[in-house]
Amino acid sequence: MKNGHRPSVTKPHAYLIPSAAYEALAEIRDHLRMLAQLTEPQAEAGPDVIYLSARALARCFDRFADDLDQVAEVIEPTGP
Repeated sequence: MKNGHRPSVTKPHAYLIPSAAYEALAEIRDHLRMLAQLTEPQAEAGPDVIYLSARALARCFDRFADDLDQVAEVIEPTGP
């Protein structure tokens, strides 16, 4: 992988995903929406301050990455 570009790969048209993996994706979606709400400005004229520590954000992103790795491992491509 050079400069962040991935080589082109023929992609299947559909994937099989176990229900536990689907639920994990839904949970990640919900957590991302929660983080989006936490980082929205609370007032138009007020200061744009986020009361989340860098450590807390790093932990959230690390967990998302781990959860997504687990989901990616169990997804199976189907035929063309």
